[in-house]
Amino acid sequence: MEEKQLEIQKMIVHILDNNLEIPVLSEGEHPLEDDIKEFLEKHIFRILNDGSLRPARFNEGSNRIKEICTSYNLSTFVDDTKELSEMLFDIIKINPDIPSGDILFSIFIYEGRNYLGIFKLNYRTSYIHNVDQINEKMVNSIVKQKTSLPNENQKVDECVLIDLTTLDIRLLEKEYDINGEKMYYLSRLFLKCSSKRSEKEKVNILTKTTKKFLENNCEGDYEKVGQAKKAVVESLKTKEEIDIEDVANIIFKNNVEMKKEYIDIMEKEGLEEKSFKVNEKIQKRNFRKQKIVTDTGIEISVPIEFFDDKDRIEFINNVDGTVSIVLKQIGNIKNK
Repeated sequence: MEEKQLEIQKMIVHILDNNLEIPVLSEGEHPLEDDIKEFLEKHIFRILNDGSLRPARFNEGSNRIKEICTSYNLSTFVDDTKELSEMLFDIIKINPDIPSGDILFSIFIYEGRNYLGIFKLNYRTSYIHNVDQINEKMVNSIVKQKTSLPNENQKVDECVLIDLTTLDIRLLEKEYDINGEKMYYLSRLFLKCSSKRSEKEKVNILTKTTKKFLENNCEGDYEKVGQAKKAVVESLKTKEEIDIEDVANIIFKNNVEMKKEYIDIMEKEGLEEKSFKVNEKIQKRNFRKQKIVTDTGIEISVPIEFFDDKDRIEFINNVDGTVSIVLKQIGNIKNK
């Protein structure tokens, strides 16, 4: 898949270590060297394709971050990021469960739009070699580093992307203990915004609720879960999004009561949107195959397009209560 155009305009790094009394703030921008630009670009592309990214909007009322983004100016980038870092450090300092880290700010252009990126690079433990002189002898040793940053192939745990035109927010965040309560501090305390469910969260609700609903209402119909996944694939093909009503129509056909109950329970479980888009990575992970596991320990991974195709796979309910699975049109078998 071709990556879309990305241009890094500005970058700066500040240190938010809660072992210190104040943040360590840079007075100047980070040089945009090729290897550093590549490091940041890889993280941005990975984040933009992450199904855990949550959409959000600033809450109504006074908001300093919103003010900075509304009137953003490249010439005030350093001072703006210092102010934002101090705001975030004040939250981290009084909440020891929130990890220390470096905070990287960047102004970048993606698909022709200006963004402010805020990347919290939480410290990780790593090990490096060290050369010492001990008793006039050179001794190589291994030293623990407690302030290592995620490398270009590792995931950034927490970040904020703000569209500087629309003020739309997308964020990755984690819950930490704040005064005895697990809380998303980035959205609630720092940004003061309201977020919606991520694509990944929506798909999890859809798949788990569908599975439970079918187990409760279609007991003994072993094909239904696979048919449900196939219904999702059909919806993605025709509309390029998952439409809950379309999925219900395909699964339950003319059973109006069952369709209504299915749609209602989705909303009750937190899937308020009747349709939503999902990226290709999530589609591939969740809707390409259906895994079947028998009580005898046999596992079969069936391509979704084969469900409802009795020329490929057939489920037979035997009179003794057991089930037979017949696989058809197999040209050859390989051990894996």
